[in-house]
Amino acid sequence: MANLTLEKFECDGETGSVGIRWERWKRSLNIYLEAAKIDTAAQKRASLLHFGGPELQEIFFNIPGTEDGASNEGDVFTSAIAILDAYFAPKQSKRFERHIFRQIKQEEDEKFEKYLVRLRQQASKCQFTDVEDHLIDQITEKCYSEDLRKKILRSGDKITLNDIVSEANALEAIHRQLEGFDRKGHNHTTQAVNAMGTKKTENETQKKKECFRCGSWSHLAYDDRCPAKGKKCLQCGKIGHFKAHCKTNPLKRKFEEKTKQDKSRQDAKKFKRSDKEVRNIEEYEGKHSGDDTVDYVFNIDDDAVVACKVGGAEVNMLIDSGCKHNLITDKT
Repeated sequence: MANLTLEKFECDGETGSVGIRWERWKRSLNIYLEAAKIDTAAQKRASLLHFGGPELQEIFFNIPGTEDGASNEGDVFTSAIAILDAYFAPKQSKRFERHIFRQIKQEEDEKFEKYLVRLRQQASKCQFTDVEDHLIDQITEKCYSEDLRKKILRSGDKITLNDIVSEANALEAIHRQLEGFDRKGHNHTTQAVNAMGTKKTENETQKKKECFRCGSWSHLAYDDRCPAKGKKCLQCGKIGHFKAHCKTNPLKRKFEEKTKQDKSRQDAKKFKRSDKEVRNIEEYEGKHSGDDTVDYVFNIDDDAVVACKVGGAEVNMLIDSGCKHNLITDKT
């Protein structure tokens, strides 16, 4: 019996928490008394006060009615327990205790057995006529497992609390097993994804090129997203790239500008107005004085060809005057 012991009871604290600790300590005391085979009321009372500690003794002996040692048909132990119950666990309103009971829900990581213990402890204060029925109601409403809730509702009124406990334990075991499968599958998948991602990154690095129009690495020059598309270079004047990425040689650019000017002067000479082939404008306007529309006719030399650059290639193109009138006679 020397190995049997019991921690002293901590009397300080908020009323509600002290009352809960008192109930737990009493349960431990009764287990000790049974294990130590302490049978008489006097021995039980002595054990209560001894293991309760000096603070518990001070409280007990200062409560009126404890001097004579017994007030319940000579059972000093039962009398002492009743006195301390009234002190540590004052009577609460059953309406309030039931309100607390209805708020208790199972947390996400809380095991069902622990949740049930919390429900039982609070139910003992609620003065329920059928405790098990209220426990089943609260589990149905506040349990975390949707599968357990479906099982209870599917079984109807015939299901018992023991059935629910067995079902909850089975579901928790299955859930742990499924997590084991998920972890294994996740590890393999993660390794495969990481390997693919590494390979993909290497390929992308190898394939990535700089856009020669704007300098971006996120697209190529032919991409519609290129901000330089349609923009005029402030250095060479060409369309389609920024000044910072202009590749035109300054000497070549100067030569191209001079060539362009010479070409423009030559082309201008080819656009000559001919009075021989076209009737006088005033004469034309006189005959069509009633017509608000005045059409002007111009003659173009037969060799009205202009050299154009298309896609970087030199192409000779014939000029179309867009004239509305036929310059060729019926005889011709």
